[in-house]
Amino acid sequence: MFERRVLGVDPGLARLGLAVVEGDGRVADLIWAGSVDTEAGSQESERLRRLCVAVRKVIRVHRPASVALERVAWNKNHVSALTVARATGAIMVVAADAGLAVSEYGPNEVKIAVTGMGNADKGQVRRALVRVHGLREVPAQADAADAVAVAITHLMGARMRGLARLGSR
Repeated sequence: MFERRVLGVDPGLARLGLAVVEGDGRVADLIWAGSVDTEAGSQESERLRRLCVAVRKVIRVHRPASVALERVAWNKNHVSALTVARATGAIMVVAADAGLAVSEYGPNEVKIAVTGMGNADKGQVRRALVRVHGLREVPAQADAADAVAVAITHLMGARMRGLARLGSR
């Protein structure tokens, strides 16, 4: 009825945060989390390839039902946002190749879902993952912790979508 396992992704070209979380929207377990670094001097195409290989491996090993991505924030640094957008597109293609649906969530949407505050900082998000959502071993590495938060946001939304479908029958 509800999605049980999701791959959360905090996209970036230099570092990609990944997390596999399983749950029902009320209770969740962190299955795995980590990050993938790419070498700054490498060609962008090679860096994107490396990210794709890593995401394919996580999908093959952990078998998520869907992928949740943090949406690119188009702030003042458009060059950085463009590289993040390219990484996001590459991850979307990998998910589509695996037959997985992709959902995107804005940074404030994630912060509100996890902490209840749209202006929460990274430390507050990490603490809420542990204290409010009861996740153990949330990584200290910020990109991996952000990927956990994106996955939690998706699971909470999946539960609400499932309940809405049941109510409309």
